[in-house]
Amino acid sequence: MSKKKIGLALGGGILRGVAHIGALETLAENNIEFDILTGCSSGALVAAAYGCGTLEELKEVSLGVDKKSRRRILDFCLTGEGLIKGEKLRSFFDFITSGKNFEDIKDIELAFVGTDALTGKEVVINKGSISEALEITTALPGLAPLKRHKGRLVFDGGTAMLVPAKIAYNLGAEKVIAIDVGAKRSLITRLVGDARRLMRETCVGKMTEPVFRMQKKIIDSDEHNFLGKARELMQKLNLLDDYANHKFSFLETYLIGLRAITSDYERGLFREDQADIAIRPEVFHINRSDVTKIGEMILAGRKSVEKRLDDIVKLL
Repeated sequence: MSKKKIGLALGGGILRGVAHIGALETLAENNIEFDILTGCSSGALVAAAYGCGTLEELKEVSLGVDKKSRRRILDFCLTGEGLIKGEKLRSFFDFITSGKNFEDIKDIELAFVGTDALTGKEVVINKGSISEALEITTALPGLAPLKRHKGRLVFDGGTAMLVPAKIAYNLGAEKVIAIDVGAKRSLITRLVGDARRLMRETCVGKMTEPVFRMQKKIIDSDEHNFLGKARELMQKLNLLDDYANHKFSFLETYLIGLRAITSDYERGLFREDQADIAIRPEVFHINRSDVTKIGEMILAGRKSVEKRLDDIVKLL
């Protein structure tokens, strides 16, 4: 009997992503192997560390993080394309990945997900520098500079696909285990999204119909046609006067991300029927940026997998 090709998808959730460290440790201790490993945002960081053999180093660094050290790794800058330059984060990513490319990882197939800023759809990244891919999948609009990937403007993957189980299937996995440490969209995101929907359905929406028609043209157009249409629309909205030169203020990058995520704020959220086994560590009560709970979240990741070991063995 041939062995099933197994995929593991690690979802994003800012600091809650450290729960994946405990989950991976438990899987390894029980000799559970997988062929495809996909990640989004902080889930991609843990996936990268696993693939590059630096999971223990990532755990050690994570457990040593406090408010002061967190500020040190976030090189704040109010004059750039984000609130942080991202240089220190890139240095950290280089350390965790040992400068490796996706092609250097032989035991498993790695892939990360980003979000196309123009369409809100997923962008799969599985070639080239793993460190650069981490910059893309973790680039929160407004916080970090937006990135370019194959001619597209791309940011944090959580908008398009918070838990990239679908990517694992697309890469050939027959069975997929998904670990979700995310949460519902923020209240602001939902309010803006609902307001946009209401505008389309009311008299206010009719007044702004030309703008939304232009927006649809942008989404449906290719990169070549996008520039002229985007410039026309964004000048009306006073958002992106300099798209052609790709120089954005941190406020503009935030607005780009907000536009993408509020077009359909439920699109990238994870549902249990999207994987064969869905695991949700008990971390949702913890603030996504609470550095004092990192040890607790790693332990929660371990416990969540331990509870499902029988199901995982049956799946294999």
